[in-house]
Amino acid sequence: MNPFSRLSRVLSFSAWALIALGLLLRLRQYLANRSLWLDEAMLALNILHKDVWGLLGRLDYEQGAPVGFLLLEKLVVTLLGDGERALRLLPFLAGCASLILFYLLARQFLSPAGLLTALALLAISPMLVYYASEVKQYSSDVFVALLLLYLFTRPWSQRLSYGWLVAGLLASWFSHPAVFVLAAIGLMLLWQHRQRPWPVLMLGAAWLASIGLLYLVNLRGLAQNDSLRAYWGEYFHRDPLTALTGLFANPAGLTLAPALLVGMALIGAGFLVFQKTGLHAHSDSPEHALLQPRNPALVFLLVFGVTYLASWLELYPFARRMILFLVPLVYLLSGAAVDFLWHTPLRLRFFSRLAAVLLAGFLLYQPLVISTQDFFASVYPEHIRPAVSYLNANYREGDVVYVYYWAVPAFRYYADPEIPYLAGQRPKDLHILLKELDSLRGQARVWVLFSHVTDINDHDGLVAHLDTIGQRLDQVVEPLANVYLYLYDLR
Repeated sequence: MNPFSRLSRVLSFSAWALIALGLLLRLRQYLANRSLWLDEAMLALNILHKDVWGLLGRLDYEQGAPVGFLLLEKLVVTLLGDGERALRLLPFLAGCASLILFYLLARQFLSPAGLLTALALLAISPMLVYYASEVKQYSSDVFVALLLLYLFTRPWSQRLSYGWLVAGLLASWFSHPAVFVLAAIGLMLLWQHRQRPWPVLMLGAAWLASIGLLYLVNLRGLAQNDSLRAYWGEYFHRDPLTALTGLFANPAGLTLAPALLVGMALIGAGFLVFQKTGLHAHSDSPEHALLQPRNPALVFLLVFGVTYLASWLELYPFARRMILFLVPLVYLLSGAAVDFLWHTPLRLRFFSRLAAVLLAGFLLYQPLVISTQDFFASVYPEHIRPAVSYLNANYREGDVVYVYYWAVPAFRYYADPEIPYLAGQRPKDLHILLKELDSLRGQARVWVLFSHVTDINDHDGLVAHLDTIGQRLDQVVEPLANVYLYLYDLR
């Protein structure tokens, strides 16, 4: 057998084995079927209780999501019911499909060492695994970004066609950060067609018109939401190094020396852009000749740059789950850094390959540890379903139910709709919450439910106060899940 053919088969088998591992991790998380936490419950209530036209407007609970994502979610729950698994099916499928898309994209740029490193990072990434089972749009953001970038690396994509028009018009309606990917692609197309720019400018004008309509229909309320801007305010105007190290630590999960890994990824980016071989250099096809080898790698850097510029202009936070769509590019550039070390001159080959292996191990260690722990002992943050089920089963007519402010959305999703409840005020002042509880004095049976306790003093202070004014009769306490249910006699 030809040794190159044997190597190709081993590489292909290894890559698909990593994809299978990634699918297994995502399936395990999906089947764990943890309770909806606060943000998921808030979006789920919109999906379940609003009609199609309502989903096109401003959402309740200060939520925001792409129109296309919301409509697909509405279709799924209409067909499959309102359970957690139905709500999470779309993000799960997007997370699984992203694995395959990433492989198809990365193999065009990386040799075996870098490709397997990057693919392994994506497969075991704790955040990508987690968000593949989250009733939010972040997993589909990753899928849309990868799909656009993969299409851009296809040889035919350098020709301006109706395909790009349709892709650009649809993408931003299914993923808000797709705007940044489209901007990067548009700049690259404009550079490639700089001798005859008008078709690209017309294409860009059509994309901008679609984004403008999207702003009027869907994004205007988010852009004018002062509380959301205040919440994300610390992530605007950050210096580039702080922003990048933050990206590498969370959501990329590369928490061991993120500043060092940022430097290595920049080396990998330079290796991709300036490598002499280039993309498809092995092919003599005239169709492949249309593709300028260095341009596709440059588009990855442009995506980072455009997203950072939007953050600097206070249009989009460069932070955590909001930039999950950048994580595959972090892994691709990290894989390129491994490739750079692997392909140094022959006289340094032993040391360079040892360094490449060490870098790959350093990159993979922390994500592998966390994903392994999560696989064998899944974490259930805000796992409120058991507590509410207990309340549903033990509630008696005449009982008073007090629900902590941040627990209300999940309570509404899980509770028997016939059970009346008193919703607590937003926890800005503990004394105000204590007065709310004082108003319940004289009641024989008072249920108190906490979840998503943002200030531990809220929970401890309220429970201590209840213990002084009444008798605790029953409780369901899950500290690791941040869920607490108590039954008091306040007579």
